[in-house]
Amino acid sequence: MEDGIGLAEKMLALPGLGVLEVEESVGEVVVRVESTRCRAVCPSCRQRAEAQDRVEVHLRDAHCFGRPARLVLVKRRWRCRRPSCVAKTWTERIAGVAARQVLTVRAGMEVCRQVGQLCRSVASVADEYGVAWDTAWAAVVLHGRPLVDDPRRVRNVGGLGVDEHCFLAATRQHRTIFATVLVDLDRRRVIDLFEGRSSVRLRNWCAKRPKRWLAGVRVVALDLTDTYRSGLSPHLSHSRHVADPFHVTRVANRTVDGVRRRIQNEQLGHRGRKEDPLFKIRKLLLKGAERLDEQGRERMLLGLRVGDPADELLAAWLAKESVRDLYLTGDPAEAAVLLDKAIIACRADDVPEIASLGRTLDRWREEILNHHRTGASNGPTEGQNFCAKQVKRAGRGFTRFDNYRLRALLYAGGVTRPATIQAPRLSRTRPH
Repeated sequence: MEDGIGLAEKMLALPGLGVLEVEESVGEVVVRVESTRCRAVCPSCRQRAEAQDRVEVHLRDAHCFGRPARLVLVKRRWRCRRPSCVAKTWTERIAGVAARQVLTVRAGMEVCRQVGQLCRSVASVADEYGVAWDTAWAAVVLHGRPLVDDPRRVRNVGGLGVDEHCFLAATRQHRTIFATVLVDLDRRRVIDLFEGRSSVRLRNWCAKRPKRWLAGVRVVALDLTDTYRSGLSPHLSHSRHVADPFHVTRVANRTVDGVRRRIQNEQLGHRGRKEDPLFKIRKLLLKGAERLDEQGRERMLLGLRVGDPADELLAAWLAKESVRDLYLTGDPAEAAVLLDKAIIACRADDVPEIASLGRTLDRWREEILNHHRTGASNGPTEGQNFCAKQVKRAGRGFTRFDNYRLRALLYAGGVTRPATIQAPRLSRTRPH
């Protein structure tokens, strides 16, 4: 440590390597190193080998004081002394330098962290390190795949959330491709993703899980999709299925919108325009009754009096409010009474949209009431679903689902990354 070489080796922090030369080139720092190992044993016959020659390997290392660093590694090529040995020659292996990789191990781990944890695009990280896109992505796969496949990441799941989002928009070549997200409701992390939203694929995903893992799932929260509900059978039939309150309320809101659009077309012969009385109150109709002030209530009643002569839209609004009343109470028995009243009233109504709402509520009666019994919802699923969409935005779109799945799990999957050294906090000294 008394000379400059010792200081450079200390800053390099790669055991087994000695620094030969450090020079500053255009846009980077070039560090020339070699291994300090002077003896080797043949991996085949276990005899002592002899040095044959040296080869230079150029590697991209982690940044050095804010500048890109190039590591020129002078590796020894060893040769076995026995003529009959099958090993012949080989190059030495050095800790911290992976074979056939342009990036060192610590540089590859940093690239994986930048792409996965910080949700940066692969192209931007590759440009920062001066490597090709394929090289940066190979580092993400090499260091990120073991983190995603770690079984400890998804163990002991008590609440499971299921939801979907658009993976690829429709084009002339294919329809809209969806992705299904499965979320741990308790830990609020993404468990897995698979392409599509069919019941068959969800059933196949459940079939691949261990029986002990499936037995630990007590609650499954999902939206009002029959495909997901049928896909949970038979592997998760023992768990309580919960219909998300947001999606139940959205079905009621869609009923109000459907009735409003139909009345406008029947009376005016066109879609809603800003001068139409029902179009002016479209947002007030979707607002909760307890959130309407006196002025808003008068505007809504005036619009209904002018544009809804048969009181069909008023009936749809009352049906929507009866659905929302379910979630104003926390008592399961009282919620069951309110839900049964809403189902009977909606199914007996002459408006087809309201009758359809009643049939939907009747089909999902147990799932709707399970929210009051368990308190579970799809809120954590929607939040983690948004994180997966952020990955898609950062990557400017994906064409391969496997790449998208890996990046989404690295960002929102709750992976356990290697422990990093916490830097001591610097405190600014103040003058007396």
